[in-house]
Amino acid sequence: MHFKKILVPIDFSHFSKKALEVAVQLAECCGGKIHLLHVEEDIFHIQEIHKIHPPLEKICDEMHKQFVGAKKRSLEQFKSYIPRNLFAGAVVKEGHAFVEIIKFAKNQCADVIVMASHGRSGLRHAFLGSTTDKVSRKAGCAVLIIKDKECKFLPL
Repeated sequence: MHFKKILVPIDFSHFSKKALEVAVQLAECCGGKIHLLHVEEDIFHIQEIHKIHPPLEKICDEMHKQFVGAKKRSLEQFKSYIPRNLFAGAVVKEGHAFVEIIKFAKNQCADVIVMASHGRSGLRHAFLGSTTDKVSRKAGCAVLIIKDKECKFLPL
């Protein structure tokens, strides 16, 4: 299997930086291109507040605009870890993370999604689930899950 289109969801944690490092190695090996995606649920909720309380519409719109801008600037920092010849694009989406990741992968015809596992367990995992778990179960392409350990992608 050739991994030409590689999607890396970014949540700005050191876990997603680790996944990006592996994605870069994979892209170098396979001649692939990397798409970065950040999905923000908080801005989605900010945008909806004014529907409940209409006088807040202008304030919510301004907060939303600033929040999206800040997330785009943060995503630019992650872009700097990718060699130019391997970079395909960076996008900030709003909504539920696993849904938007799966939709983006399908729309871009991604060959693989490289994402990190935060390693949560216990009650928090049981009640909230894991974005990584949901993506791995529902994605229409391969999903490479990177644990928070030292790892290198070695070509065959």
